[in-house]
Amino acid sequence: MTGNNSGPPHPVVERALERLVKREEFTDEITRLKLDPDKVVRQLLDDPTLRDNARQAYESVGHMLDDLDDQLDTRPDFWPRQWRPSRHELGALIAMVCLPTVWLVLVVQFSEWAPDIVVSSSAAVILTTAVACGLYGLPTEFLNWLAWVGGLARLLTVIPAHRWIQQRELRDEVLASHLREWLSSQQTPSFDLELQLRNADGLTLPARMGPLVTTAAVEACKREINRSMPGAVGIAGSRGAGKTTIIERAVADEFTAAHRGPMLGVMATAPVRYDARDFVLHLHARVCRAVLDFLTEPGGPVGSDTLGLWRKVHRRRAFRRAVGNWTRALAQACALALAALGYAEFTWGWTGDPAVLWHGGAHFVVHVWSNFPGALFTWDVHTYTAVVAIAFAGRAMWLLLVRVLLPIPARTARASRRIAARAGAAQRSDPRHEALRTVTEQHLRRIRFLQTHTSGWSGKVSAPLGSELELTRSSAHSEQPWTHPEVVTRFREFLELVVDVLGKEPTKLSGVVVAIDELDKISDPEEAQRFLNEIKGVFGVPHCLFLVSMSDDALTAFERRGIPARDAFDSSFTTMIHVQPFTLDESRTWLAQRALGIPMPFVWLCHCLSGGLPRDLGRTAIALHDLQAEHTRLTHVTRALLRQDLDLKIRAFTHTARHIHRTEADEPDQPQALIKDLQDAADRGTTDLADTALRMWSDQRTPMTPLEELRAEAACYLLFCQTIAEVFNDHLNPDHLTAIDGVTMLARVRRHMAVNTKLATTLLEDLRSAFHQPTDHTS
Repeated sequence: MTGNNSGPPHPVVERALERLVKREEFTDEITRLKLDPDKVVRQLLDDPTLRDNARQAYESVGHMLDDLDDQLDTRPDFWPRQWRPSRHELGALIAMVCLPTVWLVLVVQFSEWAPDIVVSSSAAVILTTAVACGLYGLPTEFLNWLAWVGGLARLLTVIPAHRWIQQRELRDEVLASHLREWLSSQQTPSFDLELQLRNADGLTLPARMGPLVTTAAVEACKREINRSMPGAVGIAGSRGAGKTTIIERAVADEFTAAHRGPMLGVMATAPVRYDARDFVLHLHARVCRAVLDFLTEPGGPVGSDTLGLWRKVHRRRAFRRAVGNWTRALAQACALALAALGYAEFTWGWTGDPAVLWHGGAHFVVHVWSNFPGALFTWDVHTYTAVVAIAFAGRAMWLLLVRVLLPIPARTARASRRIAARAGAAQRSDPRHEALRTVTEQHLRRIRFLQTHTSGWSGKVSAPLGSELELTRSSAHSEQPWTHPEVVTRFREFLELVVDVLGKEPTKLSGVVVAIDELDKISDPEEAQRFLNEIKGVFGVPHCLFLVSMSDDALTAFERRGIPARDAFDSSFTTMIHVQPFTLDESRTWLAQRALGIPMPFVWLCHCLSGGLPRDLGRTAIALHDLQAEHTRLTHVTRALLRQDLDLKIRAFTHTARHIHRTEADEPDQPQALIKDLQDAADRGTTDLADTALRMWSDQRTPMTPLEELRAEAACYLLFCQTIAEVFNDHLNPDHLTAIDGVTMLARVRRHMAVNTKLATTLLEDLRSAFHQPTDHTS
């Protein structure tokens, strides 16, 4: 390896940045900030974070360049210096040359009466025989050189296209977000009360595609992945905090240090119903498919069943369509040629010689061209038929050339490149990798099927007096399904084998990441703990990191038991990473990486409405993007966002109130009263919601029944909406809001509303008192 995979060359990043700063979205911003585009490019090139992200985005091109260097370094000899063929090899070479020659002579001599099927079948047989004779008679060095040329041609063909694709992804997905964030950092925070989004394409990017905000949880995950002997790591956090995003980035090998080899990533979703044994088998199968994909040459068969089946069906359908198009083109060309021949015979007469028609058409074209435009006024019937004949003949020749003859050598060359690539891959393949591929395929088959083998023998012996004696013996061996301990043991052994084989040159794999996401879908904490206890036997494989995402709810439920003995988390995980919601600065960074032109009040609004949860922040930002065409002022944007959220939440509260179980402590008319208050709040919109909230729940005591809890939740939510509407309007006082830390408190209230209504209400009332109390900063 030559080390080309360290990242893109400096000129590549520089050219990409130079193209970016010329885009209209960035040109307007750079002009508005009175910056020099060349200085912007130079300062970004000095950013180490940008260089690291560019290296990761360009890494696959580096690997392909390494393959090209290895291919050039392993050039075989074209021909052996002292090679004398044996008698059999000489005969094979003579047959390789003579067979096609003789077949060609016979076809020329007897093609008039020989059927087409005979000609095509004999051509296939002769060609196959000649190739076989060449493989037998030619020296091995020359065949190796041909395979080397085929592999080199494949790399020289694939690398430019792949490099262009990676450079485009580098520019649009990596450098663009860094440029947006950098431009946002160069300007003084704007407290403008009018929204003017200059570019918001990044707001619609999925979490796994957009830029990643570096938080404490991200840094902790990077440290765990780059440890020499990683273990099992639990990733805990509330829903929407970004656990899945961190896991997806880790599986995609984005957290591996530059000096380490790549990590093989596998991700699976935790089950809800099926047992631990089936889930471990599922993990085993996923790792097998990932290994097969890792060992697959570009363009070759893939380990993914779905993608492999799609490619097979696609090739079959594409071949059928190509044959159909070729046949239709040939039929159309023949029909047009016959029509042209008929019109030509009517125009110039038929003498038995096609050359007469050709000369007549050529003479007509020359005559029209030399007498143009006078020849247009002397046309007769024969002139019109001549034009039609020439048009049909030209169309037939075009179809015959472009759609019948040219596709044949093109497809032949493509098939030859594919065969040469496979031959080169087979020659370059490592025996250890081939053995691992075979073992992996066997593991996949054993996971899927129960094999049954039957063996036996039988016979018949004639006895005296016409009697017969028949002996029959048979035995059946049926392979029983693996037990759970056997499933765990075989999975661990397979992981150890994968790390041992792929951890050596040339792949130099640094480890395997197995991620289990959404364990919080198991609602019962006891079932989740039991499931974790049953699968934790696969943890602890050297150089294999297991990432398991969990919710704060499940973690709290386990910890509240207060049992002195170690629980499932203590005995399963080496480290627990807690994914916290975004801080205000992190939310501002997230928005700055995806959009330009969001003033600070709108950033605060998005942070408060989302509670700092990345998932809700993305939803709020997309809603902000959709509303910008109709609403730009802070007051109008706030009311529109609250209106959308109120409609959804009130509908949910009303549906729950209709179906909630009423206890004896509840008054009979309480559900109807709650529904009436909710409908009244829906009619009011964003005004006077505090009075409705006070009417719903005026007690300071803790709710005791499910209906009282629902009333308290609805009242707290309405009071929160009223507070948002009072804070974020055209009379916003940033100094006063900063002095009472209002943005952070509102985001905290939004998060507490999902877990502790009483605490959220208390914090909200304290915040409202502080907000309505004048301070020295109030104008």
